[in-house]
Order: sequence, then structure tokens, then C-alpha cells
Amino acid sequence: MSILQNINLVQRALNASVLRHNAISNNIANVNTPNYKPQKVIFEDILKQELSGTGFDGKRTNAKHIPIGIAASSQPLITQEPTVLQNSGNGVDMDSEMTELTKNSIWYQTLSYQISEEFNLLKTAIKSR
Repeated sequence: MSILQNINLVQRALNASVLRHNAISNNIANVNTPNYKPQKVIFEDILKQELSGTGFDGKRTNAKHIPIGIAASSQPLITQEPTVLQNSGNGVDMDSEMTELTKNSIWYQTLSYQISEEFNLLKTAIKSR
């Protein structure tokens, strides 16, 4: 995998991490909202499928065509969790949300460091010419 492909991959993971942070923040903000269903971001499974090459990718002959296959599904998805934990119909588990927020923050920091290192490699390659 080239440096530019790595940067693209890490960028997509960073975008998914930001989306996950927003979803978790919404869940925490709505902890007392009746009938609120918590949101969850799905990205890693989609990325694994794309990288393994087990899916298919439809060919677009025109930019206005709707992408199908891997290209269409390579973006993170937001789903709603159908669980109900409180009598009000709310499904937010505050302990779980705080744990996920912490894990996501560590993941974001790791990805930020990794993309910084990728740019350093690119900078070194440019300077050595």
C-alpha cells in the first residue's frame, strides 16, 4: 500500500471517528429523552470487507450514476440501537456511552499520530530527491 493510500485510509477512519464522537455525544445529551434510541456508527466491518476484496464494485459510466457495491458502502453508517433500558423507553446506557467515548478519543489520537507520521514519511521522501 502506498503512502497516499495509507493517508486516504487514515483520513476515512478519522472521519468515522468524528462521526462516532458526534453520535455518542447525541446519545449522552439525550439520556433523559423518552423513547430515544441510541445511535451507533458502523465503519470497521465495512472497511474490513472493502480491504479483503470480498465485495463487488459496480462500474459507473457517468458521474451522475448512483454507486453500488463497495464504493457505495465504504462510508460509515449510523444505525439506531433497538434496546430499551429505562421505563421511559430510552435505550441509553450512560456507563457504556462514556466507555465508548473514551475508546473513541484514544482511537482518534492514535489515528492523528499515524497520519502525522505518514506526512512525515512523505516529507522525507520529497526532501531526499
